[in-house]
Order: sequence, then C-alpha cells, then structure tokens
Amino acid sequence: MISLIKGQFEKIDLSNYRKFDLSFHDFPDNEKVKYENYNDNLKIEEYVELLKKWILKACDLTVGPVFISFSQKYTYFIEQIVINNNIPLIQRIYWHFTFGQANKKRYTPSLRPIYWLNNNIIYEDKIKVPSQRIIKYGDKRANPLGKLPDNLWEFSRICGTFSEKRKWHKNQFPEKLMERIILGHSKENDVICDGFVGSGTTAIVCKKLNRDCIGIDVSQFYLDKIQELLDDKEK
Repeated sequence: MISLIKGQFEKIDLSNYRKFDLSFHDFPDNEKVKYENYNDNLKIEEYVELLKKWILKACDLTVGPVFISFSQKYTYFIEQIVINNNIPLIQRIYWHFTFGQANKKRYTPSLRPIYWLNNNIIYEDKIKVPSQRIIKYGDKRANPLGKLPDNLWEFSRICGTFSEKRKWHKNQFPEKLMERIILGHSKENDVICDGFVGSGTTAIVCKKLNRDCIGIDVSQFYLDKIQELLDDKEK
C-alpha cells in the first residue's frame, strides 16, 4: 500500500500509523528553491531548528533505521543535533554523484551526505556487490558472494536526458540508490516513511519491492504526479 499525504512533516499527525520500519528523509537545502507551501529561504537558526524537529520526529516514529540526506554545508549542525540529543549515529555515508553541475571558480560539487541513524538493522545479503579483490586482482581469498558496499556510494545524478528523469521536479534521487537503502534495511511488507517524498522515488521503489510507503509532501502537485506514475505502473 502506498499512502500519499499532503502536509509539513514536522506538523502532520502520524499517530494513527504504527511505528515505521524504515525512514528516509531528503531535507530541503535552504537554497531559495521555489517550493509550493514551503519557504526555502530561512535564517540559519530557523532552518537548523527545523532540521532538529525533522530528525527527532523521524527517530521517534521509526523503530528501524533512519536515513537522512542533507546539504553538506550543514554537516556541523547535523552532527550537533545528533550528539546533543543522543541519537545513535550508525554510519556516515556519502553519495558521490557523477554528472555534477560544473563550476567555473570552484571544484564541481559531487558529494551529498546520507547519515544512517537510530537502528543498526541491515540485511547484508540483499545488497552485496562484487569484490574488487576478485574482479580486479583475481584474489581467491575474497568471498565469491561479494561484500557490503563501501560507504562512498557512486550513482549518477539524474540528468534531464535520462529516461528516469521526472521533468516536473528539479531534484530527484536515483532509484538504484533508494533500492540499496530499502533492500538493505527493510523486509517485504515493512512500512517505510518518506517525509519529503518530492519526486516520488521512495514510493515507486517501495511499490516495486513490495513495501508499504507513507509519502508526505507539502505540494499537492507533486503528490498528484506521483500518483499518476504509480497508476501508470499498474497498467
């Protein structure tokens, strides 16, 4: 079951739902993006307070792992929120996205932090990758079944020419990246929450992998578009 709910994650009442088995939240970056019903141009102290509310609520509502994605310029504040509120930080993961937007006077940005919080559940056999020891060096000591991925994840940014691209949304997580999180940290029929469902990647991957999803967003336009995509996949 995929449920799409309009509202602000920090304000919406989710008490009628059981605790989530997994949460994923890709926070808006406070970079003046025009969102429906949300101000993405807050003072730093206001934005950091929102980050705190989002993280605390996500961890409170989730019995399993919580994954948060955020702009790396707010790493210091994220770390302080985690430390000051005794939130278990299981691992720091970094998404290295190829096809980063080129800069003329700075190195091309190509990393986005994804922090794994709250619970250390992992289903390692679901997400193993081939070992470079075997592929590159022919080392027979390596496990032929593969190994867990490194914590630097390389997935291409979804560019405008990609068939996966949803042109009505500016920022979009790759489905392969979400598949790793969902396969690696949930089971079939688990309930997964995405408080900023945006382009719908989490909902689409949950449907494909037989998970229930609660997708929340402030934009009814986005929710309608996601529902259209889900309906099309049933045809």
